[in-house]
Amino acid sequence: MGLAMIEPPQTRPASSFDEAVLRARAVMARDDDTIAPVAHTRLLEHGERRPLAVALFHGLTNHPGQYVALAPELHARGANVYVPRMPYQGYKDRMTNALAALTAEELIAASYDAVDIARGLGERVAVLGISAGGLQCAYLAQYRDDVAVSVPVAPDFAILQLPYGLSKTLGWLMLHVPNLFLWWDPRIREAQRPKTAYPRFPTHALAQTLRIGDAVSGAARRTKPLAQQITTVVNRADPAVNNEAAEAVVSEWQGMRKDGIAYIELRNLPENHDIIDPDNPDAATDLVYPKLIAALGL
Repeated sequence: MGLAMIEPPQTRPASSFDEAVLRARAVMARDDDTIAPVAHTRLLEHGERRPLAVALFHGLTNHPGQYVALAPELHARGANVYVPRMPYQGYKDRMTNALAALTAEELIAASYDAVDIARGLGERVAVLGISAGGLQCAYLAQYRDDVAVSVPVAPDFAILQLPYGLSKTLGWLMLHVPNLFLWWDPRIREAQRPKTAYPRFPTHALAQTLRIGDAVSGAARRTKPLAQQITTVVNRADPAVNNEAAEAVVSEWQGMRKDGIAYIELRNLPENHDIIDPDNPDAATDLVYPKLIAALGL
């Protein structure tokens, strides 16, 4: 029982810093007054092309505000930083049904567009993303040779600590039954933090993210990844994903290529999935950020 594969889009790299900024601003202009201000696409640049440009990808039901602390830190270290808002996310109406329409193809297209823009912002391009954003980084690592560094964080190759095969079957079922909206935490419902992110998720959208993981998992068994450096970072105490599934993909990559592939398991962190957003009380960013910054080469 498989999930449909995802063909890599065409690439359109920006040819200059000025073109990259114009294209980034065009994306930013899509954020109208229906989008929460903190959720707007962000570009932190130094007015010129830098040695490194970093594209950051947020998780499902979240938004660029997830990087409100990390993005400025990377910028302060000399990088140009681009944080795009993913489709259907970041609306002021936290109970919107819009996200149910999300497809894996849209996420991958947005990822490719972000890298194309980052090509003009830096001599080298790094990508970092968490959860569904981590899967986007894994896909980019597999298919784009112009990504110098990819850092998938807590990628959801398998959900809820389920074995990969069972998670894949569940993903297939979610795609083929009517969509449901489920609370991330049914005990606190709308009180879920951060307060600007959606407190519930559509099962169809979650299944679409699993399609990305399935596409990467299958490709990793057949061909070597093209990114120069891939460092997958997980929280050992993550209750939302199965780290063994992520480690299995890393092992496949290492079997295809002996250098440039690393797996970092963070220990002594709270039981928590979102280890990036400082609004998450269990993020432990003082412990996590140095590892992520080092993985990016900054």
